[in-house]
Amino acid sequence: MKRLLLIPALTVILAAGAGTAAAELVLEAVGWQSGRVERPPRPAVFADATTGVLPAKGAPRVRAKAVLKNRGPKSMEGILLRYVVSARLLPLKAEDGEGSWAVPFLVEERRVPKIGANKILEVPLITSPLLEQYLRRVARQGFRADRLRLQAMIEPHPDQDVRTVSAELEVAK
Repeated sequence: MKRLLLIPALTVILAAGAGTAAAELVLEAVGWQSGRVERPPRPAVFADATTGVLPAKGAPRVRAKAVLKNRGPKSMEGILLRYVVSARLLPLKAEDGEGSWAVPFLVEERRVPKIGANKILEVPLITSPLLEQYLRRVARQGFRADRLRLQAMIEPHPDQDVRTVSAELEVAK
């Protein structure tokens, strides 16, 4: 009789342990950063931003970022982040208003080699030079981007749920 009671208890404990192993790595957030260029040999300094400037000429001083959180007791390796960037377009002559969201112009992935146990890692996501090329192309066609949307996810595995995280950047005129 004691064996019969012990088997369901062990099954519940094993099932609970298997569920937590899959949920150790989480894409906590994504966001945009705006850069301030220092004197030439120094790289740009980036800070979190909700509004950014996209110049008509030259490289935009914005980039995307993802925040990964490993809540597990073991480090994880070989993580693949997938992300897309799309823009809300307005005619150049139009005042601020409701634009139309275009299909994503950037579909990319970023490999993260390793994240330690119980660590948070901020990963920069590459958006240039495709962002720069896209903005020039839509400007030649008579449009401008007033918002950029970033959507990202961790490549799912069979025992994980698919979860996407998104953030928007308002573009200053």
